[in-house]
Amino acid sequence: MNKIIFVCTGNTCRSPLAESYARMKYPHMDISSRGLYVVSSETSSQSLSIIEEAGLPVPSKPEQLTQGDTENSTLLVMGSSHKNAILENFPQADVKLISEYADGEMKNIPDPYGGTTAQYEEVFMHLQKYIDKFNW
Repeated sequence: MNKIIFVCTGNTCRSPLAESYARMKYPHMDISSRGLYVVSSETSSQSLSIIEEAGLPVPSKPEQLTQGDTENSTLLVMGSSHKNAILENFPQADVKLISEYADGEMKNIPDPYGGTTAQYEEVFMHLQKYIDKFNW
């Protein structure tokens, strides 16, 4: 299978959570994460706390999605706005909502940025639910 790249807005909250959980669950896969508008070089401390508490692998540092990332990769995004932005810039990209890839649903994963620990934990539960359905 191709490389899997989880994509969110800044690559600091949702996509690092998804990357870490998926890398633990599917260690034989090539999994990473990227952002569409990366402005920080650090993963959110709330996301890192969840990752540490769950004993998951440390995610890669936040990186901007590039043209090269879209080649031979499946991009799994958190929201329809991410999907639309990627297809606008990279029409050949293989991009799907994480919910769409998991079970055909067209549901956005809310952005917990600036939110409470409970909001981050809820996002992580949504991500786990979808990633557990992947057939890798």
